[in-house]
Order: sequence, then C-alpha cells, then structure tokens
Amino acid sequence: MMKTLANYIFFFLFIQSIMGQKILSGPILLPQNDSIDTYWILLKNGSENLFSLPSELTIMEDTLVSIYRKKYSAFQLKSQNNVPYELKILDHKGSVIYDKIVEADKRNDNAFLFGSCAFIPNGISRIYRPYKMNRIYRTMAKERAKKMFWLGDNIYLFPDYITSSQKKIYNSYLKVRKDRSLNTFLSCGIEHHAIWDDHDFGPNNSSGLFENACLTTTSFINFWNKFNVKDSGIYELVHHDKIDFFLTDTRTFYKVNEGSFLGVNQLEWLKKSLLHSKAKFKFILFSNQVLNPKTNHETINRGIYKDEKDILLDFIKRESINGVVFFSGDRHFAEVHTHTETLLSYSLYDFTTSPLSSPRHRLFFKEEKKNDDTRVPGSFYSNKNYLKCTIQKQGNQEILLFEYKNKFGKTVFQHALSEKDLGY
Repeated sequence: MMKTLANYIFFFLFIQSIMGQKILSGPILLPQNDSIDTYWILLKNGSENLFSLPSELTIMEDTLVSIYRKKYSAFQLKSQNNVPYELKILDHKGSVIYDKIVEADKRNDNAFLFGSCAFIPNGISRIYRPYKMNRIYRTMAKERAKKMFWLGDNIYLFPDYITSSQKKIYNSYLKVRKDRSLNTFLSCGIEHHAIWDDHDFGPNNSSGLFENACLTTTSFINFWNKFNVKDSGIYELVHHDKIDFFLTDTRTFYKVNEGSFLGVNQLEWLKKSLLHSKAKFKFILFSNQVLNPKTNHETINRGIYKDEKDILLDFIKRESINGVVFFSGDRHFAEVHTHTETLLSYSLYDFTTSPLSSPRHRLFFKEEKKNDDTRVPGSFYSNKNYLKCTIQKQGNQEILLFEYKNKFGKTVFQHALSEKDLGY
C-alpha cells in the first residue's frame, strides 16, 4: 500500500449548518462491502443539504435518526477508494472540527480483537454503574488491530419495554454511541463487525419468536452496516487474507419448541461455507459457548439444541476440515475449552471472552470453576477483558497467539496454536 502523503486522498466535508455542528459519535469504520470504506457519523443539529462533497465520496443519511431524534443527523460516508486518506470535517465557518489521517498500512493486518457484553448505562440503567467504568474501550483503542468482532450483547435494550417501538430502540443506540469511552474505540480506525445475542435482539433470553424482532433487526442493520441478510437472519462470511470469519446468528432461528438454534438454512450455509473455504484458518463466531460440555447455561450444549451442535462437529470431522477455531461470549467471564475426538486429527478450541463493560456474574463463578474437565488450565478469568488474536511467523509455520487482556491492556492469559495444532 502506498505510504507517502502525496498519495493520500483528501476528503473534505463542508458542514453548512447555521447553528454549527458537533460530532457526537464517529466516524466509525464499519464492514467493507466490495472494497468500499463505510463510515458512520452522528452529528448534532442536522439540516438539509448538510454536505458539499467531492466525487470520491458518497453519502447516505439514516433518515430514521432525524425522525426519532430531531436534534441529530446520522450519515454513512462511503469511499470508492480503499487507500489511506485524510478525513477532514469543517464547520460552516471553515474551522476544523475533525481531522484524522486514516493509514490502513499502519494497522497490523494480522491482529484482531474480540469482545462481548458491552453494557453502557443510559437512561434509567445509569443507576447500575457510572461511565468511568468504561476505560477498557480507551485501552482497546490503543491496539493496532485490523478488525474488531463484537460477539453479542453489544447493546442492552433494557428494560424490556424499550423493544416495543423503533423509536425507543433507536434512542438507546444513539445514547450508547455517544458514550465518550466507547466512541474513542469505535472511531479509532479499526474496522468493526458484529453479531448479536439476546440483549441486542430483544428482551433477556429472547428467541426467534420475539414479536418485535423486525424492529431490532432494522436497528442492528443500520447501526452496524450489515449488508448480508439471509431469510430474515443476520449471518455472513468475512474474508481476510489467511482467515475466513464465519459470523453466525444465534437468535433469529432460536426456537425452543422446534429444537432449533441455528436453523436448517443457516446450518447448511455454515457447512457449505466451511467445505468451500480456501482459508488456512476458519474462525466460527457464536454468541454462546460451543464446546463447554458441563453446563446448559448460555451454551449450545442444551438438550434439544445439541443435535445441531453434533451435526456441525460431525461434519467438521467427516470432511476433515482443518484450521477451525470457535469464538464465543455471553458468559461474563473468560475461558478456553478444548474438544478432542479420535476421528479428528486435531483438537477444537472455543475461546470465550466476556464481559467488556457489563457487570460480572459472581453467582456462577463457584459453579463454573468446577467445570474444568475440558477447560485449558489457567484460562478462567472473571474480570473485564477482551481477546486479541495475532498471526505470527515461527520458522516455516504460522502461529495463532491468543491473548486475554484486562481493562488496562495487561495480558492475563495467553495460548498459542500452531498450524500443526490445527491439523496441518
């Protein structure tokens, strides 16, 4: 990639509001679609004909924001050039209110972050915890990783009545996006990808039968730039060099009465995508744990859903698919589980990371510490954390280094997997 300043593309956004503008959130780099950079930005005091833009940049307004919160305007800014650039925003007087050179080549293309359970107090929920507890996001902003994967409960639509209308859902998203610590990370230049769990899908433990799922789906798509929506579900494949990321939807097709967790169509998509993947490493992202055999709480090891888990694991074994690693969240603690089968030439691993900023579930710690039959020794960690995965070279092999880090960025546990460990 070109590195000299002369090769940068300069985007100048001239804001023409009489009352002036203030950036409340962003610019947030969302998932790329066809090598197009997409930024989400929230401004205060929106107006018509807000932007005067060069030809390299297109803009799409989220009109629902202005409908539900008339003081705000949200936009997606799309670049046709996947190269480093300067993003500059000026107010109506010509004063710079945002100026940042986005240098993709300064990020580590082989480093990725994972996290779940991002409770940000807003409205009545502010009584639970002050904003100052969100410092983990400022720490994560200092990481030079390429992509961040949010593993569910990225927002808490709490209390349950918030999910009763599109307006209330949108208002919750906007309040969360304005959190200073969170926005420091969201706008640091890392590319954000997200799957959801029950709290961003609906009420606690909500299933695919949730009556207002269409409202939460609309909000999730708009705020996370989800462009692949299949048979009402949100699941997709993200390609990146040596890794294929399989982002699953564990809520839309979760139906207790049918024994469905992934659903027939999503399960078939996952199997076919794994079979046809040419990537060396195949990261499968779930909101719930996959390999923990000792509990039914927030895992897909539960009774009638276990059939889908067994089908998936049997398929991986039967087709001898190498390089599979699972990622999960939701548990409000971190741990690593492993699964060894004689029919598979290597052990499967499930890296669970949680919570980012949500409270810890102390009631479960004593019980969970006993469930260590398949847990990697030393991996259980009950404080706030995130997971960093880095591809490193070691001789003629590539190594996956997994580091659990606390809110200060200190590594509290690490585990390495070589190509050989993953069946190669």
